[in-house]
Order: sequence, then C-alpha cells, then structure tokens
Amino acid sequence: MELKNNHIEFENEITKRGIEYLIHFTPSINLLSIFEQGKILSRALLEQFDIYQTDIFDYIEFTDDFRFDDKNYINLSIQHPNSFLFSRFQQKTSEHNHITWCVLKINPKYIYEKNTLFSVTNAANSHNKRNVGVTGDFEKFKKLFDNSINVVTSYNSRVITRNNISDKYPTDEQAEVLVKNEIPLSEIIQVCFKNINDLASAKAALSDYNTNNFVVDANLFTNSRV
Repeated sequence: MELKNNHIEFENEITKRGIEYLIHFTPSINLLSIFEQGKILSRALLEQFDIYQTDIFDYIEFTDDFRFDDKNYINLSIQHPNSFLFSRFQQKTSEHNHITWCVLKINPKYIYEKNTLFSVTNAANSHNKRNVGVTGDFEKFKKLFDNSINVVTSYNSRVITRNNISDKYPTDEQAEVLVKNEIPLSEIIQVCFKNINDLASAKAALSDYNTNNFVVDANLFTNSRV
C-alpha cells in the first residue's frame, strides 16, 4: 500500500475526529466471491477477470446518476452507510429471499492511500464533479466535514448542515471515499449483519473460511448516525 505524501496530516485528522472505520455494503451473496479472491475488487477488475458479483444497482433506478463513472474505484462511506441508498436497496430487495445484506467495516488507513479520492456528496453528482471536484487532497478530505454543504441535483438544491452530529461523520451522509482497484480481505475489520439469522446463514455459506469477525450490528442498518 502506497501512502499519500502528507499521510501524517490525514492520520492526525482521523485520530482527532475519532474515525474508526470506513464502510462498504453489499449483498451477502457477494461475500463468497470476496473471500475466494481474498479482496474486495472494483467493478473494473471484476469485469476484467470475469468474476460475477450481484450488482446492487440492478435492483433500483434513480432519477439522477448515482454510480460514479470511473469503475476503477470502490465506493466507501465513513462510519455509517449512506442510508439514502442503503435503505432503498434493502426495501427493493425485501421480497427476494436470497438477498440479504452485510456491511463491511474497513481499516480507515485507506483514507490516506495514495490514489484515494474524496467527494463531499455522492461522487456521481454532476454539479459536484464540475464545481467542487472529486480529488484526493487533504483540503478536500477536510471539506467533507464543513459546517454546511450545498448539494445540487437535477431535481433540487439543498443546504446540508452538521446539526451537532459527531465529528467522525461527514456532513452529508452521501459523502464518499473512493479507493482504487482493491482492498485486501485482511483490512476488513468486521463483517456486520442485521440479525442473528443473517449472520448464521453467512457463516454456514462460508464454513470453509475464517468468519470470526462476523458480527451483528443492527445500528448500521438504520438511518441513524449516533
């Protein structure tokens, strides 16, 4: 892993804010592929190696473009899933008995990996890309935590304020940390499930692998950042 030249600044900011992990959610059926490969792979690498994984965007359509157009990056959140997206994916797949969800807690050191990028809102937002930018510098990382952020989409404009949320959360829950190419399995701190049944099913499906870091963390499946 190659670090940003000023990684110490990032490390200090992460410590100051109490950021414990990055977040990536995926259908639980994708865990087998992740464990087989020994890493989370970007969409570009999955396609290059002809590896099948369920694409969460197959289940829901949005009026705006919610997929970052560079498939070389893995989309992550800080401390809590993007509940705007996650709740809709859960609702849309609720009648598909084979689809359950898991949330991966990932080592926050990927914030200062050399090629990591930051977006103050959804990275695919065209206004954000043109006027704010999706870049990997320290100032952009700090901007994720601005007191207020103006978010403009094709159908509305709104100002999001922090409203006394904890320092570890970005101002907009849709803010993204974009990690290039891959994240090794060893950097997954925990694999989290909504309830004990989903946890047991995943452990059974992955009985050939070490699942000691599989846990129930129901809070991650709510809209609440606490």
